[in-house]
Amino acid sequence: MGRGSSTINLEGVGAALRFNSPVYLAFLPIVVLAVWLAPARAHRWVLLAASYVFYASWHWPYLGLLVGSAALNHWGARWIVAGPPNRKLRGGCVLAANVLLLAEFKYLSWLCENVNAVGSWLGITQLVAVPQWILPLGISFYVFEAISYTVDIIRKRERIHSFWDFQLFIAFFPKLIAGPIMRAKELLPQIENPQTRLDSSAFLGGLWMIVSGLFLKIVLADGIAPDVDRAFSRPFESIGATDVYCMSVAFGLQIYLDFSSYTRMAIGSARLCGIQLVDNFNYPYSATSPVDFWNRWHISLSRWIRDYLFFPLLGKKATLGAMCRAALLSMALCGIWHGAGWSFLLWGLYHGGLIAGYHILTYRQRTSPSAVATADAGISPAKQLLAMLSTFALVSLGWVLFRSATTAQALGLLQRALMPWEYSYRALSGTFYLHTALLTLAIWASPRVTKYVAAASEAQPSGSAGTGFGYWLAQGSLAGMMLVLCLIYLRGQTAFIYFQF
Repeated sequence: MGRGSSTINLEGVGAALRFNSPVYLAFLPIVVLAVWLAPARAHRWVLLAASYVFYASWHWPYLGLLVGSAALNHWGARWIVAGPPNRKLRGGCVLAANVLLLAEFKYLSWLCENVNAVGSWLGITQLVAVPQWILPLGISFYVFEAISYTVDIIRKRERIHSFWDFQLFIAFFPKLIAGPIMRAKELLPQIENPQTRLDSSAFLGGLWMIVSGLFLKIVLADGIAPDVDRAFSRPFESIGATDVYCMSVAFGLQIYLDFSSYTRMAIGSARLCGIQLVDNFNYPYSATSPVDFWNRWHISLSRWIRDYLFFPLLGKKATLGAMCRAALLSMALCGIWHGAGWSFLLWGLYHGGLIAGYHILTYRQRTSPSAVATADAGISPAKQLLAMLSTFALVSLGWVLFRSATTAQALGLLQRALMPWEYSYRALSGTFYLHTALLTLAIWASPRVTKYVAAASEAQPSGSAGTGFGYWLAQGSLAGMMLVLCLIYLRGQTAFIYFQF
């Protein structure tokens, strides 16, 4: 999924401690055992050492970058608090340092390539040298956590914490590489006030999250990945309109299953260590509007974009024009956050356009006196289904921009999708279509099944002695079947998609 940038992401290095690797599945129990054998006051030291080992396993020289970034923001926060008259100025300097750190490693090569492209157009061979950086894993995630902490310090919504507790906040290994993006107020209190014991429900719940995450990754996400890769590796000139629809839906399913599997394993790993992380997904493909989708998709990033970009850009007066402008700018930055490339920027602008369009279409309805009564009355199931299908179609089409290797490929595929009468032929196999359709139906059914199981569980008598045992027995049996399927479908260690961001 490269975009032609000279920034290198060493997916092969550090593969030993990927969540879906045998070494990680041996590493985690050792860490969990060490945590709970140590006294509560020593939990932070065990977790910090494990986090440093985890990060150093892929490219140890960048461990210093991680430690230095956390130190910069800790001491920067102290500097901000020490100078009340210049609080915003000092805060701006710390924020600029974070942005420059991210830009140097993630965007400098891309910017140099674009400068050289302009120079080539003007007849100049090479204006600037393109640095060959190794992209540090997780840098986009831990820099965003550091920025949110600094902004909260500036706004007087956060306090100074100890140096080593803040190091663990940034480096905590389950969420370090691909989130969830945590706020200081969510994680630091848990570090400072560790649990004294791991209860059985947290232990079993953590195991369930890890096993189900492995199943989503190995069986479902990796199961459709080869077909998606083959489809997007074909010349776009050979692709028909219906093929583009299928490819976009299939990749949308793949990235959802892949990323949500990582999140589940991160949450499960943290829970076994006595830490609760926020969830990142809430059935996003059941969303009924673009705004609803982003309230359900990559939730920790969405709320970061909302609180630290959208609301400041919106200003004090939430006019329609301000809402549209803020949506376009914040989502453009969201797109660039995912990677240095024009296709990522276009993907962000596309979603910004969807959100702005939604605000335009619903602004009068939401601001009219009858809006409250209409909201209370709800919408009919037929309208809700239509809204869900429309949102799913628009979001899926946007994945073409995200997944395409080049901007030319993305625009070529979109041209075919938007002109089906010109490209009515089909080039992809029928099994790919069937696989995509079955997986789509399964994902649409999952929230209904979950709701049914939850309702059935709540309907059991609260005093029933066998209720808990029966629930865990059923879940344990399901987990066992998932593990068997993981062993059957195991194709070796494959990288998680969001590792490259």
